[in-house]
Amino acid sequence: MGVEELEGIKKREILRSKIDSKGLSGMMSEEFDTVDVDTPLYDVLAKMKSQDLHEIPVLDANGMAGIVSFGTLLRRKTVAVTTKARSVMESPPEVRTDTPLTEVAEHMVSTGYRQMPVVRGHKIVGIVSRVDIIKVIPQIKDLRNLVVADIMTEDVQTVKEDDAVRDAVELMRNLDIRTLPVIDDEGRLTAILGVKDIVRYNWREKQKQTVGEITGNSSPVEIKVESLAVNSPTTVSPDTTLGEAVGIMLEKNISTLPVLMGKEIVGIVTNYDMVELVASLRERDMVYMQITGLEEEDRRELEVMEKEIQAGMAKIAKVTRPMLFTMHVSKYHERGNSAKYSLSGRLTTEYKVYVAKAVDWNITRTTIQLMERLERRVMEKKEERLDRRRGR
Repeated sequence: MGVEELEGIKKREILRSKIDSKGLSGMMSEEFDTVDVDTPLYDVLAKMKSQDLHEIPVLDANGMAGIVSFGTLLRRKTVAVTTKARSVMESPPEVRTDTPLTEVAEHMVSTGYRQMPVVRGHKIVGIVSRVDIIKVIPQIKDLRNLVVADIMTEDVQTVKEDDAVRDAVELMRNLDIRTLPVIDDEGRLTAILGVKDIVRYNWREKQKQTVGEITGNSSPVEIKVESLAVNSPTTVSPDTTLGEAVGIMLEKNISTLPVLMGKEIVGIVTNYDMVELVASLRERDMVYMQITGLEEEDRRELEVMEKEIQAGMAKIAKVTRPMLFTMHVSKYHERGNSAKYSLSGRLTTEYKVYVAKAVDWNITRTTIQLMERLERRVMEKKEERLDRRRGR
């Protein structure tokens, strides 16, 4: 083990200790909304919309019974709005007041939740959110001095002003994202479109019978993106520090910042990316890995996919320490019964976040291609660092 690797391990241990010393009791919200297990889904969604919530706890006679998550409902578009909360709620990971913050962040990454209940037994004592977690970043020098370029997603998916909202909804669903930058014909950023903008429109304009009608997955929204998108979005540059970016998010009450170099959009950074950074520092013996979007019929390939990912990680580990890897699977039926797979991977290492995509007709081959592209990007970054050192 080299000196640089030893120093890296020591630095991560110090950072983890600083983060985990921030107890949940001092950051969680002790005032929160709940619903009953027998509350109709329409009323649940109305309360979530009015309070700008993505998750809400569900109570029964014994205390917390589960939570309703908006992200989960997006994938269950045929659920009737008359359905009771007990039929759509799920059990969240247990978070107590003494749960380390890096572990809470990992739970948020694994579930996609934006808010999580903090419990003592069956009793809810508070709610912790992504916003609460990212507030830690400005308090720790080594985190707040990182720049946006270190964690942003560079392969930005965009829509145009005159695209149909239904197409934007489909893109969000396939990529498992909730926000899209909007560009004009010259490729310049003009607005931001979020799933909440679509829900707000549908709630006002339509008689809703299912969740899909509310989110636009069913009964598509037949209007242009420019009609719903939020104009003049707040942006940052690649060299904006994370401390500054968090400050902007908190001041503007936003979760997404497009990254511009001049007039060109070169990336996007979200509060999820920052939570993922905190989660990457959790103490663990091996790389944290998560695969989402895999359909049931493709799960037979999961073991082979995991072996290919681990093989790729072993190669990357010779260059830099991988800490957290997430991959989302999208599936398209473009010719007859044959499916085409699009994989989006995001690798957090001790120095940088790498993002890559791969598309192919075979899911195992697509996984191999994705890992090869991530490995190439890691090697390219290594060469850049070496070139800078040689230039000194």
